[in-house]
Amino acid sequence: MKTTRAACLFSLFWLAACFGGCGGGGNSGSLPAPLPSPASPRPFLPLKAGDAWTYACYLGTPAPSASTFPKSNQVIGSTVVNGTTTFEYQVQIPTSPTQSTSQIQLLANDAAGNTLIYGYMSSPGASPMPVTPTIIIAQNPGPNLTTYDYPAEGGGTVSRVFCCTTPTHQTVFGVFEVDAYYDGSHTVDQAPDGYGFAVGLGSMEEDHNFNDPDPNKRIDCLITSTPSP
Repeated sequence: MKTTRAACLFSLFWLAACFGGCGGGGNSGSLPAPLPSPASPRPFLPLKAGDAWTYACYLGTPAPSASTFPKSNQVIGSTVVNGTTTFEYQVQIPTSPTQSTSQIQLLANDAAGNTLIYGYMSSPGASPMPVTPTIIIAQNPGPNLTTYDYPAEGGGTVSRVFCCTTPTHQTVFGVFEVDAYYDGSHTVDQAPDGYGFAVGLGSMEEDHNFNDPDPNKRIDCLITSTPSP
């Protein structure tokens, strides 16, 4: 994803690729057709059991570079947390082409189109670990650099900041306008992980090791397939 320094204080996803409007690339899949506008807002993260997102992750900067490897996020099921049906969103967080961690977040969308976290699961089928329900993806996030901190797994708080609305790098589906959030710091140039969400489609681009002093360790993940509508 791309931003200006005025918008975000630091380049988002490395100012390496063209801005939106550069023309689409070859399409390795079919993007879900736009849905009719519902009475309530469309959430940025669709949630139903079986939803899956796959990515081509590029090691080094600028992206894309010569080294690429796959990753995925998926909704592996649903569980009730304090009376609310939530969805088990398993996020894969790579630290290298051969190493990654996974986290299962218990998420649900409200009637206003916000995505809230209700807890975590340590592994598939484990008992839920509830947290105070907290918005982590907002339908209307407000000004750039608005914070969206949320409870961490096992206690404490994850620092999250909304950077801005910005284009992604070129994907197999073209360029997306996304709402970009960073985890790990309220300062974009110190946050290790970034996520760019497109309305109704989910995370279209992710950065990991974003601020590693060695640019060869930075990882840019671009969407290659999305859930069926």
